Amino acid sequence: MFNKNYLFLILLFAGFVSAQEVHKKENTSFQPTIQSSKTWVYWYWMKSAYSKLGITADLEAMKQAGIAGAYLMTIKGPSTPPLIDPPVLQLSPEFWDMVRWAFIEADRLGLKLAFHAADGFAVAGGPWITPEMSMQKVVWSTTEFVGGKKLTTKLAVPEHYKEYYKDIATFAIPIKENNLLANQS
Repeated sequence: MFNKNYLFLILLFAGFVSAQEVHKKENTSFQPTIQSSKTWVYWYWMKSAYSKLGITADLEAMKQAGIAGAYLMTIKGPSTPPLIDPPVLQLSPEFWDMVRWAFIEADRLGLKLAFHAADGFAVAGGPWITPEMSMQKVVWSTTEFVGGKKLTTKLAVPEHYKEYYKDIATFAIPIKENNLLANQS
């Protein structure tokens, strides 16, 4: 049989060991941030208004602020009048030269860049992308009927984008009678 005195001594020893802490001498209030948890930002290139000088200035400011990287995203074409003359049109040879410059400068500064193709503003879309080929959005309409009889009707077409609409499905969902009466009053 196990002696209670031995159990007491083992538990006492375990308590002493677990209560010990290793203290480090710290000169700062916080530990240094590891690279994988440093901040990244969205870096918008808007309205075709960017230059090598501006790219370098932006990246140097990011580095100075402690930012680790940026998601490069182009938004919209040139404004009227353009903010920079001549504007740098997305996907043009000048545009790709600016993108290369951004990656060269990011490497020089030790920053990371990712290229975000956006959702159709400037890079993933264009006039060659028709609405049926573009990103889709599921829309719906609601029509309530009193059941128990045969009904022939045309369902409302939901609000949609650029004259493009395609039916996916029609659902009939029973509604409790007291909910239907509350909605009618």
